[in-house]
Amino acid sequence: MGRGLSVRAGAMSDAGFVTDLCAACELAADGEVGITAEDTISEWSRPSFDPTRDLRLVFESERLIGYAEVHAARKVWAYVHPAYRGRGIGTALVDWTERYARAEGGRLVGQSISENEEDARQLFLSRGYEPMWTSWILETRLDEVLPTPVLPEGMAIRTFDAGRDARAVYRVVEDAFNEWPDRDPTSFEDWAALTILRPDFEPNLLFVVEDGNDIVGTAQCVDDRGTAWVHQLAVKASHRGRGLGRALLQHSFQQAKKRGLTLAGLSTDSRTGALGLYERVGMHIKRTYRHYALTL
Repeated sequence: MGRGLSVRAGAMSDAGFVTDLCAACELAADGEVGITAEDTISEWSRPSFDPTRDLRLVFESERLIGYAEVHAARKVWAYVHPAYRGRGIGTALVDWTERYARAEGGRLVGQSISENEEDARQLFLSRGYEPMWTSWILETRLDEVLPTPVLPEGMAIRTFDAGRDARAVYRVVEDAFNEWPDRDPTSFEDWAALTILRPDFEPNLLFVVEDGNDIVGTAQCVDDRGTAWVHQLAVKASHRGRGLGRALLQHSFQQAKKRGLTLAGLSTDSRTGALGLYERVGMHIKRTYRHYALTL
């Protein structure tokens, strides 16, 4: 990997350093930063993730210059600081992720990268990785007149009630997301760490659609530096095609605008088939990513 470099396992106390490293890589690739400290903390707080087991950090002296993490022997995040590339650090980290995932019984390992990260794309292709799904970050401004959400008769949108809604919301999200190919199920505890236990979670930015007493749709937003980031959007399969997803987005945008937020954003990928919905409510593609995976 190179002289003067050291490698160690991670710890929760490293979350800030890793966030800063990822931010530097995003800035170099795309000209702006998307990741927040809350993203890293919530990911690492999942019971299924152990930083001392699933994370490796590369240092030059005391400076973090590269890192890799593996989730459920499948999903990988690995980055090298732009100033330290071309020294074999990225290759060494990918080596570790493949060995680790294989040892944990993984059958497929991969990472999503920006379309602007050509060096990473070439590295993955040279190792036999194949392009899989495409994902996008979309955005819209909230400074125009927003349409009023329209729901079928008997349905209503309300704010999340933590005391009675958590399991039902989880079930709606999990069932919807499990329809995607190559998606590993998420436990309630892991979902909670990523959503309702996030450091920046606000109950009044999580909305549900009720059909009678049954929760059939949900949307969760976080206030991401002045942008209403739609963290999760899901509708029960039995209730799709009736405008619930559109209504949830429109309601979320209205509530965000009332808080003084001027932008709304979200991420989706080609497995969901939802890109058209987001474009129809006025969102446009801002950045594009591709997932590359290797069969182990």
